[in-house]
Amino acid sequence: MDPIMPLGAAMTIRKAVLSDAPAVAAVHVRSWQTTYRGHMPDSFLDNLSLEARLPLWQRDIPSGYVWVALADDEVVGFACAGPSHEPDAASELYAIYFLQSAQGTGLASPLAHAALEGFTDTTLWVLTDNKRARRFYERLGFVLDGTTRQETIGGAVVDEVRYRRS
Repeated sequence: MDPIMPLGAAMTIRKAVLSDAPAVAAVHVRSWQTTYRGHMPDSFLDNLSLEARLPLWQRDIPSGYVWVALADDEVVGFACAGPSHEPDAASELYAIYFLQSAQGTGLASPLAHAALEGFTDTTLWVLTDNKRARRFYERLGFVLDGTTRQETIGGAVVDEVRYRRS
């Protein structure tokens, strides 16, 4: 895939570069604060910070596994996929997040496809109650594989289901 995929006059998908780290961290924090409200404690979400997320993205962007979605040259979403952390799958979609204002713009599918290109037998984890995300993953061809887990995030126990696309 071309490293830059124009989707229209103002929308682009491309591999993230290190200078994108602050914007990716900001999308990460802001999207969690809107997407997971009601699923995780407000105090946890309200205390998420750019400063805490920035080192993560400064470390991970050079891997080449992070892609960004831009609208009017502003990072409005990102996706990250790579080798699986689990022994029963080859690859994993680690994350895909968008600012609330960019959700429903048509950027998510091309961003996911860019991040997943070249990967096979891919899994992902999603909150059981995140119906919107689950519908999106199903449209991408992911199916439930029957694996579940509970995670403690921000002091809340959340249920997750795993999807797989072979």
